[in-house]
Amino acid sequence: MEIDEEPGPMADTSDESDIGEDMESYVARDPYFDRFTGRTPIPHRVKETIQMDVKTGERLGNCARMHYSLLKAFMNRVEECGLMNVKDPPKHMLIMSDSHVNATGGSHKLNTGFHIPLVGFGTYKVVGDDVMTAIDAALTAGYRMFDTAKYYNNEKELGEAIKVLLPKHGLTRSDIFITTKFFPERDDCRKACEDFVEESLKNLNTNYIDMYLVHYPKPNVCDNDDEKNAEYRKIAYQVLEEAQAAGKIRSVGVSNYEIKHLEELKTYSKVPPCANQVEYHPHFVRKDLHEYCRKENIFFQAFSSLARHEKALIEDPVVVELAKKHQTTVPLVLLAWALRQDVGIVPKSVTPARIAENFKVIDVKLSPEDIKSLSALDKGQHYIRCTGWLVK
Repeated sequence: MEIDEEPGPMADTSDESDIGEDMESYVARDPYFDRFTGRTPIPHRVKETIQMDVKTGERLGNCARMHYSLLKAFMNRVEECGLMNVKDPPKHMLIMSDSHVNATGGSHKLNTGFHIPLVGFGTYKVVGDDVMTAIDAALTAGYRMFDTAKYYNNEKELGEAIKVLLPKHGLTRSDIFITTKFFPERDDCRKACEDFVEESLKNLNTNYIDMYLVHYPKPNVCDNDDEKNAEYRKIAYQVLEEAQAAGKIRSVGVSNYEIKHLEELKTYSKVPPCANQVEYHPHFVRKDLHEYCRKENIFFQAFSSLARHEKALIEDPVVVELAKKHQTTVPLVLLAWALRQDVGIVPKSVTPARIAENFKVIDVKLSPEDIKSLSALDKGQHYIRCTGWLVK
């Protein structure tokens, strides 16, 4: 377990006791750290040695408020002092980032160290009583990542479904990955975004969100050229960073961001975005944005992989022939095109049979030539009303 990057920021803990003063008490009362160490007894000499992490030069403070990379730094520091061997940790000490490393269909390691399943279940327009039925079908099929947003107006229903259905399927909270999102707000942006985070935690019946995204690079009510858009999205991202430092969010990312927004983000962010979720299908390949995200280690996640069943795409001879070649369906070919490029997908449906069918994408093995032929269909054509490239 090595550190490849500098540890991230840590919340101000000036009013907290040093971790070295009473390590056992932190382990006993902090679920986050307790799970990390698996209730492993901490030797007394740790108290005397780990007063300050000399590599980071930062006071450790309360583990519940430590950034994930600081936890990694702490465990490495323990090893350096000869107090515990964590090169090959026992199962009870496996770090939480590996919860989804073996997800069915594959996973991607985010720049925060956590793994996200590549195949997720989208919940846009899945509302009311349909949520319980859809989530039940999704869990049965094998989905372990669930994507929602404030804009979808279904967080509460999703939280209730998860609460009811996880025990039914023999699962716990750590077995699933939850993503939600919010738009920045125009009025009292900071307070509104802080409230959104607290509301999401309550609605989803959880004490942490796996990944929280800024849904769009401007408030929904603002014009694309509003001169304050940059300020609003800055505040929104910083609120998520603060929630991450407080242990409420594990990974912070964005959605519908363009290269210009991601470059701007570098000027004020303390931690880089872990992901960028955008419209992505063979008619809208977004080559430059995709390459930028790959270079910057930002997970590229697709929405609307089926282009809302646009006839020009789903009836294209190239797509139809590939479906015949692989003895599968056109929707699965389109989903597999993204998946085989290590791009995350979040197909949605309210029909149990379709939900199960979409998950079969994990069995569709497109060749590099197949992927290239589909990418050649690019028209630079979007089909969703998400035009982040127009936002200043």
